[in-house]
Amino acid sequence: MTEREHAGIARWERRWLSISGLMSLFFVLLIAYSLATEGAHIAQRSGRTTPDQLTSNPLFAAPGVRIMASNQFQVTVVAQAFAFAPAEIRLPVGAEVDFFLTSRDVIHGFQIQNTNVNVELLPGEISYLRYTFDKVGEFRLTCNEYCGISHQNMLGKIIIVSASEFARGSSAESASEASTATNPGEQIFISNCAACHQATGEGVAGAFPAVRGHINELLAAEGGRTYLPQLLLGGLQGPIEVAGNSYNGIMPAWRQLSDEQIAAVLNYSLTAWDAPSDFQPYEASEIAEARNQTLNANDVYTLRQSLNLGGQ
Repeated sequence: MTEREHAGIARWERRWLSISGLMSLFFVLLIAYSLATEGAHIAQRSGRTTPDQLTSNPLFAAPGVRIMASNQFQVTVVAQAFAFAPAEIRLPVGAEVDFFLTSRDVIHGFQIQNTNVNVELLPGEISYLRYTFDKVGEFRLTCNEYCGISHQNMLGKIIIVSASEFARGSSAESASEASTATNPGEQIFISNCAACHQATGEGVAGAFPAVRGHINELLAAEGGRTYLPQLLLGGLQGPIEVAGNSYNGIMPAWRQLSDEQIAAVLNYSLTAWDAPSDFQPYEASEIAEARNQTLNANDVYTLRQSLNLGGQ
């Protein structure tokens, strides 16, 4: 190699080193700017739990929003296939929010769009972070960890409103809760089922089937009364059709609920919208008997096919 060629190579090396240095400086400044304007919101490990303990864990027995002090809130969220519970969170602007997060089944993500909150949720781990929403608006929740066949439908939202609007909504919500506090099945439904099937029981077409109406159809089918407890205890996996819409997702098992809780949520779901005139409420003893059969999701799907629901 001639001296001239060597000098040319050296010039190019210096140029690339300069470019690399400028790029490194740019990224350092970008990170510094993000920390200065958005702050660092790094989730911390807050403890451990297990899926079968969530309903008895004071934090996660009833996921949602709790007012801790003036302008201070605690939000607990349980991720499961394929929904967040609760699916909708309403908070006042400027509030200091402590999030406690966990997963009921597999690894999920908890990302609040248009913020730098992005947490990996592990089964058995309780994650904690603090965040303040400084502007009114709607922030979408997404799971950014692939969690199964209906991963793309795992969505939620955080609605930030003015303090006065939040106060009006809280008063109305308190009155509603007071009028329904005597129905434990409703609370179980809202805490565990409404994230997918919606509080109205109407589901989300193409993603989560309706409970309203369809559960009464299942009960009326021959063998339906036996099937419904198994559906909650064992879950369901396989293609089904409900009200003309096709679904092919996974319903998780709810064996962690007690016999009394499963009886209560079944009774609520069967009577909240279209109560059969001759309906006999489920008893805990009936659920205990069903629990002894230990069917899995595939077994429950086979049982569903035997109900002769016209391809459902």
